Amino acid sequence: MRSSLLHLTFALICLPFGAQALSPIEADSLTVRAQHAYASGDHAQALVLFDSVASYYTSAPLQFNLGNCYFKLGDVPRAILHYERALRLEPGAEDVRANLDMAREQVVDRINELPGFALGATWGKVRGGSDIDQWARNALWACIALFCALGAVLFARSKLQKQMLFVAAGMLLLTTVTMVSLAAYRASEVNAADSAIIMSTKVDGRSEPREGATALFVLHKGTKVTVQQEQAGWLEVRLPNGTVGWMPANSMERI
Repeated sequence: MRSSLLHLTFALICLPFGAQALSPIEADSLTVRAQHAYASGDHAQALVLFDSVASYYTSAPLQFNLGNCYFKLGDVPRAILHYERALRLEPGAEDVRANLDMAREQVVDRINELPGFALGATWGKVRGGSDIDQWARNALWACIALFCALGAVLFARSKLQKQMLFVAAGMLLLTTVTMVSLAAYRASEVNAADSAIIMSTKVDGRSEPREGATALFVLHKGTKVTVQQEQAGWLEVRLPNGTVGWMPANSMERI
C-alpha cells in the first residue's frame, strides 16, 4: 500500500461553526506531529492526532491519512470508511482509489455491481475537480468576467464590437450557470448521507425492519451499501447488485 502521507498545509474545510475550537495553526501542528508518528511506525498515536484534527476540520488528505492509520492497525472497515469519505471530497484522487481497492480485497463479501456509466470514472474526476471549492471559484470568476463584458458594451464604439461583446457575455452567462450547477451538485454530493459501511462482523439483511423477520442475505464488515430510508432504528439498504433489505442502524456507519 502506498503509505506516503499527503500534507495538510492547505485550507481545510471547517465543520459547523459551533464546533470550531481548534485554530488552523494548532491543526497544522497536530498534523505535523501525526505525520512524524506515522513515519516512525506509531500508527496508533498518529491516528489519535489525525482524529483530533478531524473533530474540527475535514479534507480529502486528512480522511486519506485516517484511512491509512486504520489500515495499518488492521481495522479494514474503518479504513474503507475514511477512504470513501476522501473520495467523496476528491473523486479523482488516484492514491485514495488505489488504497481503497487494496482494502476492499480483505472484505469477505464479493457482490457483483450492476452495469454502470461507461465514462463514470472520467465524470468523477471532472465533477470532483482539484478540490471541493473549484467550481464555486470558477463560477465567481465567470460571473466577474460576465459583468466586465456587459460593462464593456457601454464603451464599445462600433456595432461589431457591441455584437462581439454580447456574444461573449452570452457564453460567459452559460459558463456561469454551468459552474454554479456543478458547484451545487458537489455540495449536495459531499453532504449526502446515502451510503454506509458495515461495521458489524456479521449482519442479516431482513425483509422487514424488525428482529425475527425473514433473513434475505448476510453481509460482513467492510461492505458498502446504499441507504434508502430509515425507520425505528433500522435502515433499508440496497446492495450494488440491486438487492434490498433492512439492517440495524447501529451495524453500520454513514460515509
